[in-house]
Amino acid sequence: MPAPAPADAATIAGPLRRLAAALYDGLLLLAVIVVVTLLVQALNGGAAITRAAVGRWQYGYAALLLGVVAAYYGSAWTRSGETLGMKAWRIRVEDLSGTRLDWRAALVRLACAAPLYLLALGGLLARAARLGGWLALAACCLPLAASYAWLLVTGRGALHDRLSHTRVVRAVSARARARAP
Repeated sequence: MPAPAPADAATIAGPLRRLAAALYDGLLLLAVIVVVTLLVQALNGGAAITRAAVGRWQYGYAALLLGVVAAYYGSAWTRSGETLGMKAWRIRVEDLSGTRLDWRAALVRLACAAPLYLLALGGLLARAARLGGWLALAACCLPLAASYAWLLVTGRGALHDRLSHTRVVRAVSARARARAP
């Protein structure tokens, strides 16, 4: 693994800030997915999107949703290193040398992070629907919690940061840069 560029512990974004940005981005993506689903439903003659109604196109619909998510994160991370949620919480993602991600690194990061967040979200939804108990919720949230515990213990990144050779740092505003010597 390449050695990270010098970054003191104060610049690495903490778990609460990261989770808040992820929640914000999740709400934005939910809205986009609703719009995409409405468009697909309109193209389907207004019928509900079910296995019977969509038939062989159900995989195309899933691929479309996956593409929307990948385009959202990939374009944000490769352009500025910040999604809208990350901008709101003043954090950005960069590679270990401190530069913006390329598309390969962005997709690797997304592929490493998505299962952790989706499993935790699935556990929360199952608990909210009373389909699982508190133990099932804890089991679903454990991988994400362990990843952020690793961040707190080592101060060098969560699991998906380490696997994708990236880091999430606190973004410095233009005003703060202007004040710096």
